[in-house]
Amino acid sequence: MTHNGGLAFLTAACVLIGSSAQAKELRYNLFDVPRSATAQVITKFFDDLRKETNGDLTTRIFTGGQLLNAPATLKGVGDRVVDGGFVVPSLNQGQLKHTNVIPDLLPFVTDSLVAAAAGVDTAVVGCEGCKDEFKAAKVVWLGGFGPDPWHLMCREPITKADDLKGRKVRVTGASPTRLIRQLGGVPVQLPPTEIATAFQGGQIDCACGPLVWLRDYALWDVAKSVVDAPFGVYGGLGTFTFNADTFASFTAPQRAAMLKLMPDSVINGTRLHLRSGDEARKGAAAKGISFWKPDDEFKKRVTEFRKSEIGNLTADMSKRGVANAEAVIRLHLANIDKWEKKLATIGNDPGRLIEELRKEVYAKSPVGK
Repeated sequence: MTHNGGLAFLTAACVLIGSSAQAKELRYNLFDVPRSATAQVITKFFDDLRKETNGDLTTRIFTGGQLLNAPATLKGVGDRVVDGGFVVPSLNQGQLKHTNVIPDLLPFVTDSLVAAAAGVDTAVVGCEGCKDEFKAAKVVWLGGFGPDPWHLMCREPITKADDLKGRKVRVTGASPTRLIRQLGGVPVQLPPTEIATAFQGGQIDCACGPLVWLRDYALWDVAKSVVDAPFGVYGGLGTFTFNADTFASFTAPQRAAMLKLMPDSVINGTRLHLRSGDEARKGAAAKGISFWKPDDEFKKRVTEFRKSEIGNLTADMSKRGVANAEAVIRLHLANIDKWEKKLATIGNDPGRLIEELRKEVYAKSPVGK
């Protein structure tokens, strides 16, 4: 090994959790930066898994795309380059046609806890087409947290709806892309880790994403304005996606330990992102970033988009090869409604939410059988 190669290895952004000589060590890929809220959620899950299995399952987490970038993670997990990884459905639309209905319905859910719960309910339990996609990709999909709501962050001030006309906007997902077009913007597809560089190089003028990205990707060093109205919440993240053979090699108690920890990770991971989003908002304001309250024209365009989007999404999914597009959309909209009602009854009690998610989703998950 060369000196430079050795140095690169020693400085690789990875976290080694656990040290039992008898433990099975999992390799997990995270394209995100080590300081991010997402990395905190993932590190906690695997630390809890080590404790829950008495050290039998330990995990090495490779952060910052050391092994696989965001779009390549699904295939890398399926090919067992790594044992697990964080998969973003919108970056794998070809392989995850059904699953992408969840993030595509981003404009129709504004509560992060609802988005998280409905997303795992659809992907893990209700959507048969999703399960077929996971099987074809050779992965086991356990779901993940809901991020804080998406906002539009721009490198130049926004003072009226027409300021967005012609601006190049980073966005992912079919529905969010159509929303940007409705607002006059030009959609640009990029993974989140490339946003800051694209801002600096002039490839994009704005980016759609959670406010926490202002902090985690240092976008508050390049952005000057935020549209102070949430576009919706990205649901359906595959935070904990495992190679199918790796998962099959776990003992029944080890699989049970994973399913036991998932509801807590989904709910408390979402709550962490909400707190982090609030902290990022305060930090951005302190740096002089303006938060523009949308004018009537902006609100009108968003309303018009929502009126026609279900029909557009149904047609789009059918073109992508989803035979039962309308049924999949209805399923996820019903799950959004279901979890909105549950949260209205339960309130913001994380313990009760965790137990409800355990009962409604993970107790029914076929992967635990």
